[in-house]
Amino acid sequence: MRILSGKLKGSKILTNNKKFEGSGSFVTRPTSGRVKETLFNIIQHGFNVDFSKISFLDCFSGSGAVGLEAISRGCSIVSFLEKNSIACEFITKNLTNFKLYENDQSNTIRILNCDFFDCKLLPKNKFDVVFLDPPYEMMKAGKVFMRLKELRVTKINSLIIYESNRELAEVGGFEILRSRKIGRTHLNFLKLSDYCI
Repeated sequence: MRILSGKLKGSKILTNNKKFEGSGSFVTRPTSGRVKETLFNIIQHGFNVDFSKISFLDCFSGSGAVGLEAISRGCSIVSFLEKNSIACEFITKNLTNFKLYENDQSNTIRILNCDFFDCKLLPKNKFDVVFLDPPYEMMKAGKVFMRLKELRVTKINSLIIYESNRELAEVGGFEILRSRKIGRTHLNFLKLSDYCI
């Protein structure tokens, strides 16, 4: 898997190939190149986002491929949220290989080795774009979005993207702006409809 565009275009991303015990499923399920390309095209051209002017939160980040793509395209404030410590080690290796840590003097690239649902998780930042890619069959969208509101990591106009294996139906407190199907993957673009500080 490689970075598709920007200053790191063509760079190979190291990923964890470990599988769950007794299962054929990989611990981390990287977003495919085709889905990633569609995702970033919609963010940039469909929502007129200038990556050099936004902050980006990559939740359930796994390999970190989506957050790394955001950095490559000019985003300087990026946080990776991932509970699997081995996956976090791979994100760290990639950041080191791409020499991103040594250029990050103001500590704007962060890896949060924590469960999205951990009540002790209290991020201090709010982000312009929040990408959510939870394990498809392991949790319900409603639970994810309820927790997202509790985390208070969004701004009034934040773009929220939810990757899933089905199109989202109505989500309480959120407005679905657009949905796009790529193969078996659905990208759902939302914003908060009842924002409160």
